[in-house]
Amino acid sequence: MENSRSTLIIFFAYTTIIFIGSINCRDNNNNNLVTNQSALFVFGDSVFDAGNNNYIDTLPSFRSNYWPYGQTTFKFPTGRVSDGRTIPDFIAEYAWLPLIPAYLQPSNGKNQFPYGVSFASAGAGALVGTFPGMVIIIKLVYVY
Repeated sequence: MENSRSTLIIFFAYTTIIFIGSINCRDNNNNNLVTNQSALFVFGDSVFDAGNNNYIDTLPSFRSNYWPYGQTTFKFPTGRVSDGRTIPDFIAEYAWLPLIPAYLQPSNGKNQFPYGVSFASAGAGALVGTFPGMVIIIKLVYVY
């Protein structure tokens, strides 16, 4: 029973990690309704992290803001736990969207995400009991 429950939780987590939805945006200048605007909201761990851990008070080993991360694609460390783009970056490119920024990135205006945002964080765990003290519980990202 526990094995099937774990499998169901993992299946549910992977099917809901990335959500692409259509949203309607209103231009405040002339109140024209823009339709068919896509947004990408990303949830996950290091595979999807766009740099949120650079802005969380955590262990340096959970950050990727130093060489060699990003050296090939961006020519500087980006906080992504890869040498280049992550899976959401490719999905954004396919959907004709710009790179999806990290939620905690200071240059983001809060609540200003017309193309989406990444809540992913390296070392994240969805459940409180996941390696207590060793992972960042995903709900802590929302505290910031």
